[in-house]
Amino acid sequence: MTILTRNSSDHECCGYDQYNMKTQWCCVGDRILEIHPINSSSCKEVFDKEKHLCCGPNMTILTRNSSDHECCGYDQYNMKTQCCCMGDRILEIHPINSSSCKEVFDKEKHLCCGPNMTILTRNSSDHECCGYDQYNTKTQWCCVGDQILEIHPINSSSCKGVQPQKVQDSQPNCTSLYYNPNDFRCCERNQTKSHWCCAPGRCDAAVTLYNPKTHVCCDGCLYERMPWRDQCCGETPYGLAQRGVLCCNNTLYKDGEDGEECSEINIAYNPAKGTTFCCQSHGLPGQHCCGTEVYEPSTEICCNGHRYPKKENMHCCGVKAYNIKDTQMKCCAGTLYNLTCLGHGHDAQCCGSILQKPMDVCCSCEHKEVVYTKKTGFRCCGHLYFNTSLWSCCAGKLSPVHQPGQHQSNMIEESRLLSMNNLNETHLCENILIGTLEHVSLRSIVFSSVLKISGRNAIMKPLPSPHILKRSDHCNSPKLIPGKTYFFDEANFFTDFNSGSIVQSLHFIISKCYCCQVTAG
Repeated sequence: MTILTRNSSDHECCGYDQYNMKTQWCCVGDRILEIHPINSSSCKEVFDKEKHLCCGPNMTILTRNSSDHECCGYDQYNMKTQCCCMGDRILEIHPINSSSCKEVFDKEKHLCCGPNMTILTRNSSDHECCGYDQYNTKTQWCCVGDQILEIHPINSSSCKGVQPQKVQDSQPNCTSLYYNPNDFRCCERNQTKSHWCCAPGRCDAAVTLYNPKTHVCCDGCLYERMPWRDQCCGETPYGLAQRGVLCCNNTLYKDGEDGEECSEINIAYNPAKGTTFCCQSHGLPGQHCCGTEVYEPSTEICCNGHRYPKKENMHCCGVKAYNIKDTQMKCCAGTLYNLTCLGHGHDAQCCGSILQKPMDVCCSCEHKEVVYTKKTGFRCCGHLYFNTSLWSCCAGKLSPVHQPGQHQSNMIEESRLLSMNNLNETHLCENILIGTLEHVSLRSIVFSSVLKISGRNAIMKPLPSPHILKRSDHCNSPKLIPGKTYFFDEANFFTDFNSGSIVQSLHFIISKCYCCQVTAG
């Protein structure tokens, strides 16, 4: 239940992160949820609550066996033929009326709280989960603290600006967690209530309670849900099953041709014809578009709708082009910085799209980098910056410190993925490996299909499989997912926020490092 600052009213949870429902899809990846642009070919399958379940503290994606199946801990069970039972601090699945079932998990009597899914005896029907504990919704608030949830009395000044939503007593409450809906969203696996809130957007309407099974709320405008109308494009409802419709940047295009997609400047176009309607008048069929203009790929480079003359070592950084070998230019996740103008040295570090300051700390996980001001007694655990006197970190997962005086900084190193973009040239060009993760144990990490990348010579050498990394403690490593491909060396694991694929990352390494063509003779 990580608390995220909500980027906009269009953002919702997708696993551990948030995504823009109007421009992105929440997709089913390799046992996790991934965020991709709408209509992306990388999206294996859009996450559909009717077809999938997101179970357990690791939010494992399961194909839903039937509409009668729900999560029980890490697995799913059939509510008509099985019981979700209370075991030794975990949930277990048994046949109905099984003698092995110590006690049926009853939502009226129990709560399943925190990322470790601790089973609590519910104190009353007014109690709900707040992080690892429970709180009384009538006398207490569940408040957003420093990356954790805290319990305070109602109207407490210690609750950082958090106010409950005001909903009439005769209506179902829009949330069991008191928080500021303009700034925060609590990422919960299941929505247990049958009604949600439809806050006003461009429609002149008051906040309305609605049932998402019967209605669609589009930017504050409420419409009856139909089989062919279950999505929103701005304040306009539509359905993915409708032919000839396409939503680009909150604008719904109708009566289009089959195969049309959204362009980089968010207009509808047909890639089979090679042009958008904005540049069709500039040339003949078969020419290429860069934004609204035709460009020539053999002599020009196109960077997100902006074209530039093609030069040696020229690469894109967002909408700008730059020489990748120029040490005074730094690309940070699509934002280009001139280090000379800013007074930074060539060893300046990126944190996401931000250029770090000397007193900044960058905490990163696979999909996110976050800048924090350096504090004594704090360390990184993935993208979170935590107080080591209150929390411990193991493989990217936070847990409360139970022993007084136990201090994380005396136990293990920080657990985070490092940015490949911040490596110095020697490290990047000589010491990087790439491989597929097979298994993680307490003392070792096993990879297969490992290649050693020699960027200076543009050579990738295969290493014997399996490739085993020895570890004194697995908690030192960031969260790693079996089946995924990682860049790594003998000590650290890396991610590349400037590239969208493994091929692009490899191209970056070799383009950055390769200096000259070696000829025989």
